[in-house]
Amino acid sequence: MPQTLYSQRLSEHLEHAESLLKSGDYVQAGEKVWGALTALVNSRFKLETHEVSVKESRFRGLVRTYEQANPDLRKKMRQLGFMDVGDLFNSIFGLHKCFYGGTAYNPRSVSVNIEFFIQLIKELSK
Repeated sequence: MPQTLYSQRLSEHLEHAESLLKSGDYVQAGEKVWGALTALVNSRFKLETHEVSVKESRFRGLVRTYEQANPDLRKKMRQLGFMDVGDLFNSIFGLHKCFYGGTAYNPRSVSVNIEFFIQLIKELSK
């Protein structure tokens, strides 16, 4: 698929996630965050991927690059309880699992995390 299609999907997913977050629909917002992460990864690489492990590897690379210019990212991650980028990725993937009923979540922490995820994905997409 063309990278421009993924860029368009990225924008749409982020817009929907923000709207759903405002309305308090954390399950749907979380799924849109996962869609945004997937679109981000696929928009940055020539070959699209459906494999979660490849998405995680690519996401780690994008975060590493971003961290070099924004060292406060680690501090913010730790404040939210994320030990490392893998933990962060797994939390976003967990939102996808939650959408399908595969995991429980705390609405308050999820709402805070989703807001952070949206902002991070926006930053990584610049």
